[in-house]
Amino acid sequence: MNLKQLMIAAVLLLIAGPLQAAPMNVIIILTDDQGYEDLGCFGSTRIKTPNIDQMAAEGIKLTSFYTAASVCSPSRAALLTGRMPKRAGVPAVLFPYSQTGLPEDEITIAELLKTKDYATGIVGKWHLGHLPKYLPINQGFDSYFGLPYSNDMSIAKELAIASEPKLHRGWTMDQLNADVVQYQHDYKSMKNVMPLMRGQEVIEYPVDQSQLTKRYTEEAVQFIHQNRDHPFFLYLPHSMPHNPIHVSEAFDGVSGSGRYCDSIEEIDWSVGEIRKAVSKAGLDQHTFIVYCSDNGPANRRKSLRGSSAGPLRGFKFDTFEGGQRVPAVLWAPSVIPPGSVSNEILSTLDLLPTIAHYVDVAMPRDRVFDGYDISDVLEGKSKKSPRHEMYFYKANSEMIDGIRAGDWKYLKEGDRRPLKPTADQSANQPTRTKEPMLFHLNQDLGERTNLHRKYPEKVEELKRKMKAFDATIQ
Repeated sequence: MNLKQLMIAAVLLLIAGPLQAAPMNVIIILTDDQGYEDLGCFGSTRIKTPNIDQMAAEGIKLTSFYTAASVCSPSRAALLTGRMPKRAGVPAVLFPYSQTGLPEDEITIAELLKTKDYATGIVGKWHLGHLPKYLPINQGFDSYFGLPYSNDMSIAKELAIASEPKLHRGWTMDQLNADVVQYQHDYKSMKNVMPLMRGQEVIEYPVDQSQLTKRYTEEAVQFIHQNRDHPFFLYLPHSMPHNPIHVSEAFDGVSGSGRYCDSIEEIDWSVGEIRKAVSKAGLDQHTFIVYCSDNGPANRRKSLRGSSAGPLRGFKFDTFEGGQRVPAVLWAPSVIPPGSVSNEILSTLDLLPTIAHYVDVAMPRDRVFDGYDISDVLEGKSKKSPRHEMYFYKANSEMIDGIRAGDWKYLKEGDRRPLKPTADQSANQPTRTKEPMLFHLNQDLGERTNLHRKYPEKVEELKRKMKAFDATIQ
């Protein structure tokens, strides 16, 4: 640059005023049915996750981080809208025969960031409605590549098929059409045969699920590369480790601890590739990355998959801690001090208002949000969460089941499965008790000692809070 060019640049800088900080890019990486303990930084000795562990070392680990539901669709609705599933209109899991989805008038993170001219993309599992009006392209996302719902399902009759879809494993268009008809009549016999979508259309059928994590990663890296000069929001909800679990050949058996552990190690590789893409684009100081699970692990007693909620009681479908407390790591070098840890009550519900803070966009005032801006906790400015309670609704229902307030947790039922009879129970006694449960999590993280008879006044206090909160959603 010659002297004249330098003088012109200096004048332009004076006219423009101080340079504005670059916008914060946002990446949310969501796994499906991952256990609380199933990361190295959360205590796993079976699974090696060096890339996620490095994120935790350079960012913050959240050890009391809750999803808003213990099953897929409701938890995803809450994450994207900052509103409890019942309030957001998705209280239950959706299927290929479902005719509902995330209501069009709900505001997703993607739609909020579009007001700031962000590029928005989803790569992975959607599961918030497969009818055209509910698909990601109509929920604020510019692009979509992935599965419309869980990978143990099949194809829905309403899905549009591309003019020349790639057909695998000997399938023909006649077979594809027959599968659609078969699913409508007997969906239980049609499982694990999944359509891959791009935009609004099915582009492959049936997709090779062993390649999903790899292909999602490649697509996500390409999205980052294409938008390196433009603020972006990337939502990467992996299909794994939901059952049936698949991994690519490179990760088959790599953990030595089973397919479930292999799948987490492949996802860890994926996180590493995402981090590399961000760094290569020079965006480290302008990117906010979230890693967490949609809910707790599937029941090992049924699946023998090797997942672990560690010290927590319960699994997916439960309102016990194992169903709704999930591993979470957040990374943003420009705002989060490295090596941070918080045991404060935080939630996926808090992501939308926190992201709104970092991208400097106003929260809509025409609706109630259940999330809080937790930026002060992430940045170490406050050790106290703005969230004082977490409410728990029974899986696939609009029935409120419990509350955590401080270290106290009350549940009406907690577990959807029958309890095993104790040694002193007769054969005629029921194996399921409806007895309410009260736990002190600071002293009893595993929710083993029921204190409801010892502290009846605390039970009544928490029941009143539950009733008052539930009334706000009626």
